[in-house]
Amino acid sequence: MTESRVILVTGSSRGIGAGLVAGFARKGCRAAINYAKSEEEANRLYGEIVGFTDSDEVPLVRTDVSVRADVRDMFDRVVANFGRIDVLINNAGINRDGPFLEMSDKQWRRVVDTILTGTFICSQEFVPRSKGENGCIINISASTAIRARKNGCNYRSAKAGVINLTRCLALELAPEIRVNCITPGFIETEEVMTRCSLCNPENLTALINTIPMGR
Repeated sequence: MTESRVILVTGSSRGIGAGLVAGFARKGCRAAINYAKSEEEANRLYGEIVGFTDSDEVPLVRTDVSVRADVRDMFDRVVANFGRIDVLINNAGINRDGPFLEMSDKQWRRVVDTILTGTFICSQEFVPRSKGENGCIINISASTAIRARKNGCNYRSAKAGVINLTRCLALELAPEIRVNCITPGFIETEEVMTRCSLCNPENLTALINTIPMGR
């Protein structure tokens, strides 16, 4: 990815998103920080990356990606700040695990709206603001999108939907905009370590033993 490209990573105040923003900033790209609730973490990330770029060129944008008006405001602010936007990485997501028969409509909708609807809305708003031949959308799904697990039907359904949405967008937006999807496995983020009880050495070892690369 060439230097000085403008990148927006949704859900980038912590975890994978924060790692992406920091990595792009170190390579000379200009990146915006998006968050929904984690303002403290967003400010901490800002402090980490200002040394790699002009501090006036790191907008922090609070956005609910499932709300069209919020998303439009986010893109307008990024374009106003940088003059353009080249890459969208749809990373925002939440977990609201629970047994299928006990899952509320709210639990279902909040997860699906954030992950799947958010990816749809952000991608749709990105297209008219991108630079055409330089445009790129990268959607973050998950390996759990293609394998089942108890108590996670909302999250897994949403992530599976992201994979097929990616395929549809790739067909419709080519050749001006490239659309790809990444399905990472277990990443050592605070959320994963806590939710999967991986701070327990036995649990961590058992998980690592299921990974061919052993890490």
